[in-house]
Amino acid sequence: MVYYQIQIRDAEAHLFAVTIEIPVLDRHQTPLRLTLPAWLPGSYMIRDFAKNINVLKAHQGDHVIPIKAIDKQTWEIIPQSSERIIVSYEVYAFDLSVRSAYLDQYWGFFNPSSLCLAVLPYADQPCQLTLRPYRHWQVATGMPRIDGTAFNAGVFQANNYDEFIDYPVIMGELTIEQFAVRNIPHVFVLVGRHYADVKRICRDLTAICEQHIDLFDGQVPFHEYVFLTIVVGQGFGGLEHRNSTALMCSRHDLISANQTVVDKYYRTFLSLCSHEYFHSWNIKTLKPKAFIPYRLAREQYTEQLWFYEGVTSYFDDYLLHRAGLIDADTYLALLGDTIARVKRGIGLHKQTVTESSFHAWTKFYKQDENAPNSIVSYYAKGALIALCLDLILRLRSDHHITLARVMNDLWLNYGKNLKGTADDTVMTFIRAKYDIDISDFLQQALYTTNPLPLRELLAKFGVSITPVLSADDNQYGGRKAEHPAPVALGAKYKATPHGLELHHVFQGEAAHLAGLSAHDRIIAIDYLQANDVSIKDILQRSEPGDEVIVHAFRRDELLELKLTWQAAQPTSYTLTINAPEAVRDWLLLPKSVPPRAPDLNANGAN
Repeated sequence: MVYYQIQIRDAEAHLFAVTIEIPVLDRHQTPLRLTLPAWLPGSYMIRDFAKNINVLKAHQGDHVIPIKAIDKQTWEIIPQSSERIIVSYEVYAFDLSVRSAYLDQYWGFFNPSSLCLAVLPYADQPCQLTLRPYRHWQVATGMPRIDGTAFNAGVFQANNYDEFIDYPVIMGELTIEQFAVRNIPHVFVLVGRHYADVKRICRDLTAICEQHIDLFDGQVPFHEYVFLTIVVGQGFGGLEHRNSTALMCSRHDLISANQTVVDKYYRTFLSLCSHEYFHSWNIKTLKPKAFIPYRLAREQYTEQLWFYEGVTSYFDDYLLHRAGLIDADTYLALLGDTIARVKRGIGLHKQTVTESSFHAWTKFYKQDENAPNSIVSYYAKGALIALCLDLILRLRSDHHITLARVMNDLWLNYGKNLKGTADDTVMTFIRAKYDIDISDFLQQALYTTNPLPLRELLAKFGVSITPVLSADDNQYGGRKAEHPAPVALGAKYKATPHGLELHHVFQGEAAHLAGLSAHDRIIAIDYLQANDVSIKDILQRSEPGDEVIVHAFRRDELLELKLTWQAAQPTSYTLTINAPEAVRDWLLLPKSVPPRAPDLNANGAN
C-alpha cells in the first residue's frame, strides 16, 4: 500500500504539502517511478498538472536519495536500502476550476490527479490518504473513509491509483445537506458565499435523480453520491466522477428561499447536475473500449464522444422535463437553443461529429476565435443526433423502444461489466437487440456533414420548427425575439462603454467582408460612437444594403473600413406543438391532453 498525506502548507500562498510513504520490498528492485497524470478522465486536454510541483525531495531514514527527472511529469528513484521511502513536495494550487486544484485562506479543492504522484509499480495496490485538520474546516469527498468523523479530516482509502484519483475533495466552511434517492444516500455540498435554498435544491435533485435511476431500471453503479459545488461570482462547469461530481456555478444560479419560479439560471444549474449524474452510467461505467484502461500520460483518442457527451446532453434537459421541473414548451425552447448553437457558423459544414470527437484534444478543448467557422460541437450536435435516434426508435417500434431503453440495455451489456463499446456498437446492438436498422441514419449523421432530419422527424410528433430572426448577433436561441434586428453585423461581440469587442467573426458575413477580425474593437459606426447603448439603435435603424464607415482598433492601430449591412438571417429556432396527440409518450403535456405512459426502462414499466 502507498500512503499519501496532504496538508495545507500556506493557504495564502496557495500551497498544499504532499508526503508519500512508499514501501520498499527489495532494495535491488527496478527503480521506482513517480508520475503525475497529464490529463484527467472527462476533460480531454493535456493539462500538465506536474508543472505545479515544487521542492520535490526523497529520503530513506536520515539519508537523502536522489530523484532524477525522466520527462515533464515523471521522476525516478533508486532505493538505497530496504527502509521505506518518504517523498515530499509542495503543489501550487490556484486553478479556479473543477479540473485541477485551488486553495486560499477560505476554502480548498483538489482532484488527487493534480496533487498525488502515482508510484510505479504500485499503482494497482490500495492508496491511503490522510488529510490533516486545518483550522475548523470541514471535508467532503466520495472517497471511502476508514478513520475520523463524517465531514472532517481523517483517513480515506481507495482500491488502486485509478480509483484514488477519481475522488475529488472539497474543504472549508461547508454547507452540507443530506438526502436519499431510492434509499441511496446523497449529499449536496456547497463551499463559497451563497444564499441558496438548499432544501428546495435537494428536493429538485431528488426528482431528477429518481428519473435517472428509474431509466436504468434501478441499477446504480455507486453506493452513495456527492454533489461537490463551488460557488463563485462568475463561473460554470462540471466534471463527473465515480460517485460524485465536482460543480462550479455562480451565486445567481442557485435558487434562494424567496424564489418560487425555476428561472433560466437555476434551470441551467439543475441541467448541469443532471448531466454529470447521467455520466455515472454513460462514461464512468459504460465507456469506449479505447478508454479501458485510461492512459493518462498522453492523449487517448476516440470517435465516440458524440455518444458519451451528446446522448448525455440530450438526457440532461429531457429528464428535467420528465421530472416535472420544466414544461414541454420550455423543453422545446431548450432544444431550439441547441439547434441554434449547432447551426450558427459554418463549422458544421466542415467537420463531422466523429472528427470533432477525435480531435477534442486540440480543436474542441482549445477553441479560438475561429471556432464557429471550423468546428462542430460533439456535445450539441451529439444531442441532436440523440434526439433523432430517440424519435426514430419510437417511430419504428410503435413507441415500444426508446433511446432510454437502449441506454439501459447498453449499460447492462457493455457498462455494468466494463466491457466497453466499439465505434459501431450502438448500431450493431440496436439491430441485434430490437431488429431495428439505423445504419443509414448513423452513417449520415456521424460521418458526413449532411443536415440531420430534425424537421421531418419532429413533424411526425406534431412539432414544427420555425426559423426566426434574432435580437442581434449575440442573442440567438430557441425563442422569438421581441424586437428582431433587420440587419446583422455577422460577428459575436461584447458591447462595452468603450466599443464593441469582437469575439467571433462569421465567414461570409458583413463584418468579415468589411475586413474586420476577431479581437478588433469597433469604436464608431458612420461617425457615431458604437457602445453598449448605441448598438441597439444602430441595428434597428439600419437597412440591408446600407454602407457605413466603421472605425475600429486592431491592437493599437486605428482602422477605417467600409461595411455593407446584410439582411439579418434567421438564427433562432422556435419549436411548436401543433398536434398534441402526436407527441404521445415523448413529452409530458397538461392533463387536458394526457400523453401515453412513458417507456423509460428495459422492461417497459413506468
